[in-house]
Amino acid sequence: MNLKALLLAGLVAVLLIMTGDMAAAQTTPPPTVSPTANATAAPALTNVLLIYDKTSLAMLNISQTPLSLAGMSFMRAGGVVKYTVTSLAATLAPGHCIQWWIATVNTVLGKPAECATRDRYARLTKDATYFWVPGYDGEPFRPQLNVSALIICNGSAGRCTFNLPQGDAAQKSWSVLDPQVGVSLPAGMRVAYDANQMWIGNFTPDTVLTTAALRVFYMVNQQGQVWTPSKVVWDGMSAWDGRALAAGQCLVMYQDASKITPLLPCVSIAQTLNADHPWTLAFDVMGPREERRSPCGNGKPITGPVLCLLAG
Repeated sequence: MNLKALLLAGLVAVLLIMTGDMAAAQTTPPPTVSPTANATAAPALTNVLLIYDKTSLAMLNISQTPLSLAGMSFMRAGGVVKYTVTSLAATLAPGHCIQWWIATVNTVLGKPAECATRDRYARLTKDATYFWVPGYDGEPFRPQLNVSALIICNGSAGRCTFNLPQGDAAQKSWSVLDPQVGVSLPAGMRVAYDANQMWIGNFTPDTVLTTAALRVFYMVNQQGQVWTPSKVVWDGMSAWDGRALAAGQCLVMYQDASKITPLLPCVSIAQTLNADHPWTLAFDVMGPREERRSPCGNGKPITGPVLCLLAG
């Protein structure tokens, strides 16, 4: 074979190889692409389901492994209502549940259908332990691990799922999300006070914060007091109308109306005379979410305006 024939044969072989590669590329499925770091994360796993109404609550293990309940508790109304889970059980097997009901229930209730086996149940006899029973429609309560909130549950929703960290995960930090919007709870409420008055304002832009959950906790003559907007008479109102706080709006409590002066850069939408004067005492304020509570004041004479920041 001469040189020209050799070159022609080589060219044909190259074309055949290229044609075969193109055919293989057309018939072979593309490789699987691994998710990138920017891909949407899968929702966190949940291992606990709460099923409840105004008389009973069941706590179910919906995972495939036993759950330790050590350090778990519940809280409502800023800690006025609370319960420690380990007073009833220390662990919970997969598919098992424990159950509580209030004192007015005089019979043994049936377990939820989702619960394969009920390990224990208890009839609670004190209002201060009815952690799941809302004092108003939609009142939140918080499952906790080592007194840190795991989630904010709606007391009127009837169901709440969450993850109870186990083992090493129980020693790490976690985020608590706003159940309405699914993001970290916003900061933005402020409390300012002097010897005559206390202003409570919403400073979170583009929000409307409910006042239904607003609480002020303080002591008078060794007795705990819980202030709520609905418990007092507001100027010009026969009864509290449940108005919410838009951004830049405030509520004002006072001792002497003639001495009211702006303590925060906000618009007062309601004012009330308060005979207890909690701002002259050591007090706590709880905002629209259970875990947002700040201690304010120290019971000492006030020499000027004092600012207390309240997240959420």
